[in-house]
Amino acid sequence: MLRIDFYYWGDQCPHNAINRDKLKAIGKDKGYDILFHDISRDFDLAGELNIYSPNLTVFNREFRWNGPVSLKAIEVFEKGSLPERAPYIIDMSENIVKGDLKPLTEETVFDTYNRCAPSFAKQCCHSKAGWIREVREKNDLKNLGFLHYLNGECVGGAEFVPSVIVPYPIPRDEGTAFLTCAFHSDPRLDYKSYPLEKLEEDLKVLGYKELIAIASEEVVFPNGPLKWFLKQGYADLGQVCYEQTEEARMHLIKKQL
Repeated sequence: MLRIDFYYWGDQCPHNAINRDKLKAIGKDKGYDILFHDISRDFDLAGELNIYSPNLTVFNREFRWNGPVSLKAIEVFEKGSLPERAPYIIDMSENIVKGDLKPLTEETVFDTYNRCAPSFAKQCCHSKAGWIREVREKNDLKNLGFLHYLNGECVGGAEFVPSVIVPYPIPRDEGTAFLTCAFHSDPRLDYKSYPLEKLEEDLKVLGYKELIAIASEEVVFPNGPLKWFLKQGYADLGQVCYEQTEEARMHLIKKQL
């Protein structure tokens, strides 16, 4: 019998809930042994598995798969093989766009579905909205970053949380913020520099001394590419993980605010 372990950081990413629902349905239909692990408060487990993304699916305690999961991919894993997966590589544009910015809250997060989960409708952000509200209220924050709009449509954004609540094996302290996501990467226009710049300014006012993140060398998962962040003034603190399926060589990066 195929064993599937799904590790997820609460509802930090809309695909956490999407994957949970999908795996529950597939498990019921196929009879797979599926276990669910919320790493939100289990920092030791996240460290043991070296997790640096909001969701990780492990097949038969061996094959690792980050991001959205499909029945087709699961069937390939069941046969003991690795599904083909093209690395998500985008040559980032240096043409910075400046539209309108809105705070990222449980209300505005619904505007991100077309970038985060375009195959799903706005309801895919319901769980994420609840997560944002909980993080905001527990940490006395007005928002978790900023969303970027052009012609009324969300085209990018930058999200953060206090590093002390991040389950990944990273440095944590009260003066450090963690960049969960900077999006949207595009070869024609740079949609994420503007909201990231605003977020950095806001974090400094809030008393944070530095902003850290995980960025991959070439692929944009979970953030990247690394060279783009280096141009924004971030320092490369070295590789922390390599995810073979995504061809993601992840680095810890930091910027003094």
